[in-house]
Formats: sequence, C-alpha cells, structure tokens
Amino acid sequence: MILVCISLEALMNPSKKTLISLLIVISMLLSGCTADSQVEENNDDINDNIPLQDCELDNSCFEPEVIYGCIDKNANNFDSSATDDDESCTYDVAWQSEYGATWEQHEGGEECECSDGSNFSFWSRNADPTKVVLYFQGGGACWDSYSCQTEGGTYKTNTGEWDNPTSLSTNLSDTGGIFNFYNQDNPLADWSFVFVPYCTGDLHLGDMLGEYSDNDLNHSGHTNAQTAYSHVLENFPNTDRMLVTGSSAGSIPTSFYAALVSEDYPDAEVSAFIDASGGLLSNETYDFYDIWGLNDTLPDFPIQPLDFNNMTSATLVINAWMNHNNITFARFDNAYDNTMRYFNALLDNDPLMDYHQQILYSESLIDDANIPISTYLAPGDGHTILGGGAFYTENVEDVAFVDWFTAFINGDNPDDVHCTNCN
Repeated sequence: MILVCISLEALMNPSKKTLISLLIVISMLLSGCTADSQVEENNDDINDNIPLQDCELDNSCFEPEVIYGCIDKNANNFDSSATDDDESCTYDVAWQSEYGATWEQHEGGEECECSDGSNFSFWSRNADPTKVVLYFQGGGACWDSYSCQTEGGTYKTNTGEWDNPTSLSTNLSDTGGIFNFYNQDNPLADWSFVFVPYCTGDLHLGDMLGEYSDNDLNHSGHTNAQTAYSHVLENFPNTDRMLVTGSSAGSIPTSFYAALVSEDYPDAEVSAFIDASGGLLSNETYDFYDIWGLNDTLPDFPIQPLDFNNMTSATLVINAWMNHNNITFARFDNAYDNTMRYFNALLDNDPLMDYHQQILYSESLIDDANIPISTYLAPGDGHTILGGGAFYTENVEDVAFVDWFTAFINGDNPDDVHCTNCN
C-alpha cells in the first residue's frame, strides 16, 4: 500500500508539481487494480486445469448420508434419524397363534405356468391339520385383445415371492385380515392354509392358449389350481372343517371347489365364503367356453350344469348347492363396488346398471331357491374385505363384520346385515 499526503492548500492552489504528484498517484492506483485483475484471471486459469473428482461428475459427492435403523414409528425401537430400514424393528406382541405365521412356497411343476409363461408357485401354512382354508387370490381377468393386452391389461400376469402371504401376517391388529395370525380376534388364526396365487386371467378355471392381437396368453388357471388342491388332499387327508374362499376374481371358483371338497371330504363341515362378486353378470357377449377352454375343465367339478356365458353370481351358489346341500354359504359385498362395476362394463353390461340392485337381485334368486346363505352388505365403493384392515374395523348397522364372520366360521348362519344408507 502507498500512502500519499497532500495538503488542503495544495489542492486548493495546485502547482505544476502538485498536479504531477496526483497523476503519479492515480497511475499507481490504476496499475494496482489492473494487476489484481490479472492475478484473478491467472487463478481462474489454474482452477480450470484442476481435474474434477469422479464423485463430482455424478453428484455422488453430494448424496445424503444413509443411516440404517428401524423406520417404523409403531416399533419399540423406532429411530427418527434413520433413513433406510435395516429390518431391526421390534414390537410388543400381546398375542400370537401358537402355530406362528410361517408360510412355505411350493413350485407348481412343469405343467403349471402363468399367463406370460413364467413358473407358477403356491403357498401353504401348516397349523391345525383338522381345520383348513383353501384360498384363491384375485387379480382381474381378461378375454379379448383389449383386456388381455400385454401392457395395461386387466389381469395379473405372474406369481412369485411377492405373493408371499407373510407380508399380510403382522402384529399390527388392524391389518392383514384373515392372514393376521397375531390378532386374537382372527377366527382363522389357528387354521392351516393353502394359498393359491392367480396369474392366468381366467378365474382359476381355464385351460387354453389365448391368441390375442399383441400376444399369446396361457389361460392355465385350472392346472395351477388343481395342483394346489392336490396339495390339500395329500397333506390334510383327515380335516374335519374346510373353508373354501377367495376374493374378487378368486371368489368365482369358490363354489366350484366347495362342491369338489364336499365330495372329497364327505364327513367334513364345508363352508364357502364369497368375497366381493355378488353383482357380477355375464350376458352372452363372450364365449368363455371357447376363450378359456371351459368345456374341458368344468366337467371336473361335481356341480349342476350351468351356462357360464349367461349367469349371475347366484348361479354358482345355486348349482353347487343343488349337488351338495351340506355346503354352508356366506358372502360379502360393498353396495357400489367400483372394481366390479368396471368389470361388468367390460362385459358389455349397461354402464348405468345399479350395482347395488344387481346384488340384491342375485340374493333374491338364491332365496327363491331356498338355499341358506348369510350376506353382509356394506356401504360404499370399496372392494373385498378378507385381506385388509376392514376385516376388523367394518361395522354396519352396529354389527361388526369380524363378529359376524366369526359366527359363520363357528358353524352358525348369522342374520343378513344390509346397509340402510349404502352410498
């Protein structure tokens, strides 16, 4: 730094010498600014020549820190600082089934396959061998080039580890439905299970290669389901009580297999619970015998002949019961089930059809046939109840569904429960 002192008088009356001094000072100052700028430019050039670190190229230098721990707020050891779960969560378990919640996966074998040609597998849970649940998973259906398209179709295409029912078995009391073996309100907590996943678009009933505009699709649900049913016959030969059930698309084969179980276990108490298909209607728009090969599969069931192309959900109950009137039936529906209304429309039914009234019409056909059945009709547009939290929380007209269902499982014929305000 250069200090220059110039008197006020010199500034007021500048001489030639003073002016020369001022010019020298100004030049020096300007020279300093120019030099500083040059230094900055030189520094920038140096920085430009320093290579970037690898992590700066992909921004990994700036990735947030990963902290592993329990991230479930319901757990005893919840860690608020954790960013990623390490499966270390622990819970207070007030009650659990003495048989635990372990499921075993079984490969279906060479003859079994899903719609996309992948392997089929099913699951079992070994608990009380005298009480067995045969459960059919839902997952849509398809029958033409639109519904069976590879992308955006209306059917589940494969099975695997993601179908493991263990994911539904939890110690949180309001989840999992009948698969929650930590809830003492679950009337099936000590029952053995055979869980039949769904991946063929044919309601577990088909045996046909479907040829559609953008793909070929294996409608092999019958072979898959029969393989799982063979596991029931081989591993639970002395069961006293059998519940055949399924949700959504899985509720359709329930009546067929209830009739088959009734024949194969003549001394057992056989129950059939139909979850969420009470208003389904076919109207001869499609020939499912040709599309799914039903001419080859339906004769395997001891059920009165029926026209699958033109029927209501009541037809399945009536025709199964006519052959085996020892079956006890019950079913659940939401009055305005959006999923089933959608599939009714895909079947070319009137899109303005009142689904609630269609459910009631189906019930009236069953009543007219003098077939005992217990029905639980809940309000709203929800879909299915067996596998979710509503199993424990649904309450209609002051009747808790779980209590009503438990009465049915225990051999009673509980009174019908119908919503009065069903919207």
